[in-house]
Amino acid sequence: MFHLKTVVRTVGSGKSDFNRILKSSCPAITQLNSIRLVHEIPEKLKDVPTAENPKFFDMVEYFFHRACQIAEDKLVEDMKGTKMTIEDKRKKVKGILMSIQPCDHIIETAFPVKRDSGDYEMITGYRAQHSTHRTPCKGALN
Repeated sequence: MFHLKTVVRTVGSGKSDFNRILKSSCPAITQLNSIRLVHEIPEKLKDVPTAENPKFFDMVEYFFHRACQIAEDKLVEDMKGTKMTIEDKRKKVKGILMSIQPCDHIIETAFPVKRDSGDYEMITGYRAQHSTHRTPCKGALN
């Protein structure tokens, strides 16, 4: 495994030298970046990280799309046993990610709780089920 800290110390501050070493040691990175299809966060969700009080469902959708952006390259890189081109692998990963995005079921439940102070409070819980073709569905009451 080669560590970036070691490379930076040996190369110095020359950015062009660093890029040259990175490209020669990791040709897969160069190949992936040349045809990079960026996963886009939908326009309606772009203000979720800075919003004062975003909706729960919007936050879930935002974090799903953000996770897609982060994981997509690694999923393409880790796809083994296929003779597909990088572009075809990227399309397959995108298709898989989009197939798990829709929520199949959302269960909402609300129940009253009596606090020690004597006050009553309504507790609301949600359970979302994705990919019900693979049972049992995993998840928890949130």
